[in-house]
This record gives sequence, structure tokens and C-alpha cells, in this order.
Amino acid sequence: MKLYSALGVVPGDVVAFAGAGGKSSAIRKISAELGEAGNTVLIAPTTKMLIGEADGIGPLVTSESLDGLLAEAEGAISGSGAAVVGSGLLSKNRIAGIEPVWFTSLVSLADVVLIEADGARHRPLKGTADHEPALPDATTLVVAVGNISAFGRPVGEEFVHRPALFSELTGVRAGQSVTANAFARALAHGSLGRLPDGARSAVLITGVEPGVSMANASIVTRELWRMDVHNVVLTSLPTGASVQVWSP
Repeated sequence: MKLYSALGVVPGDVVAFAGAGGKSSAIRKISAELGEAGNTVLIAPTTKMLIGEADGIGPLVTSESLDGLLAEAEGAISGSGAAVVGSGLLSKNRIAGIEPVWFTSLVSLADVVLIEADGARHRPLKGTADHEPALPDATTLVVAVGNISAFGRPVGEEFVHRPALFSELTGVRAGQSVTANAFARALAHGSLGRLPDGARSAVLITGVEPGVSMANASIVTRELWRMDVHNVVLTSLPTGASVQVWSP
């Protein structure tokens, strides 16, 4: 099963990825799949993105002006089928994000736009701040991402980005174990808590393999269904040479 089709991504979509534990890996995988299917793809952060996370997708284009970005990105996409864009470089290894309002103009450049809409400092799960995720009004699909490795782990900096916010949302205090309900709530009411008008939603649970992690992901999935999140996809991303995708 292709990851993009499992999530319901179609030409014309502006897809924003929020959460933790595999957003960049999912964006790279979906970009490659869409390219193989003959679609052009534009990838951009609305906050920031590591240059290494964009490796292998396509040319990197940056400009501080919208007109400059449009001109350069159009040329890059026509030449390679995909491009990563940013408003500049924050450092030698970080791409500065695009203003959400710019996407109204950028969406016409490619068949599908993929957005990294927040950060998690490489933790498998996160508490979502009031200003997150940074979603353009043009967004048509928001994918909340969480890595199942956080299930059953203690709430704290090691496994949860912004643990205090996670505790506030879920009721699970510092040092207590991440429950299935808390995991699901962080996605359904955190990452998916502020959807743009008309946008669809999906959850991607990463780090899943047959066995214990699959069983844990199934428990979380049932909690998400109870929260009216019905499009849930499981994947072995971000690890493993062979990516597996399941739709419960």
C-alpha cells in the first residue's frame, strides 16, 4: 500500500504534517511516491526544517520575497518534478519557514504541496503549543503524526516534547506512563485541534512493526476512532529499509 493513497492524498491537496516522530520521513516518502505516480510536488516548512531532512527530495530554493520564490520554485519544479522551498537559511543546516499566507500563491506551482507545520526536537510525541501548528488557510488535509515508541513511556523530556503542555491536555502527569487515551488525545485534540475550514484530517502512527508495537498502535487507533478520527494509518517509518503501511 502506498502511504499517500492510504492517507487519502490526491492531486490538488495541500497537506500539512504536524506532531512528532516521523513528519520529515513521511514527507520524503510521500514525495517520492507522488513523483513515481507522475505528480509534481512542492515541499515547505511553515516554521523551520533541517536541510538534511530535505536531502534527496529535489532542489532547495530560498528567497525572502514571494515573487522571487515563485520564479525560482517554478523553474526548479519544471526541471526536477519536486522542490523544497524556504524563505532563507537560519543557519548552515536549517531552512527558514514560509509565511502561511504565501501558500495561496505557491499552491499553483505543483500538483501536491507538502508542509512541515511544527517541530518536536526529534521526540516521538509532543504537547502542542497555542501557536501550533502553523497551518495555511489553503491547507486541505492535516496529518497528525506520533511514534508508537512513546506509548507506555513516562511523560518527560526524553519522550515528549513540551511535556507540561502534554500533561495539561491529557491529564497524565510528569513521570506517569503515556496511555492510549493520552496518546490519541495529543493527536486528535493537539495536532488536529485547530483545523482550517474545510480541511480533512488523518493520523499517522509511525514506528509500527508486527508484534507488540502493532498491538499498541491498534489500541491507540480504537481511542482515535472514539474521538471521531477515522482515517488512521500505521507505518514502519521512520526506520527500516522496507517501509510498510497498514490501514486498520
